[in-house]
Amino acid sequence: MRTAKRVEQSVAGFAGNAGRFFRGLPGEATTGVQLAGVDVLGDRPPASYPSGLETPAPTRPQEETFDIGAILRLRTFLYLIAATALFLFQIHNTLTIRELAKQNERLREQLRISTSIRAAQELKASELQSIHSISGLAQALGLSSSAVPPVDIEP
Repeated sequence: MRTAKRVEQSVAGFAGNAGRFFRGLPGEATTGVQLAGVDVLGDRPPASYPSGLETPAPTRPQEETFDIGAILRLRTFLYLIAATALFLFQIHNTLTIRELAKQNERLREQLRISTSIRAAQELKASELQSIHSISGLAQALGLSSSAVPPVDIEP
């Protein structure tokens, strides 16, 4: 009988329909199920069926007041507050990481622009240095610069 009662309690906890699954006969009340620590169906006396086809007399379940304190405990709320705090902390960290990633991308773009400007300036300095060294070599050979501006040939 204990095994049947344990099975009834476990199924009633999952389905909430102990009366539908384990009701002996239509007039018999189903009892002994606990939801959230509260015995909602009362105590069921052990079934004792007499020999033959007689059915037991229907029993009325005991009425108990529902105790909301069994569900709403301070420890439950503390767990909920701690879980909420951890969840908010994780959201804050995620948003901070996203903002830092955006800032990192902006800085990378600025670095690329700075690098390309620096490369262009180095190229221009190298070009001017080459022109200066060529004009120095030309003066050493006794060549002078022409007053006619140079002609650019487009390809």
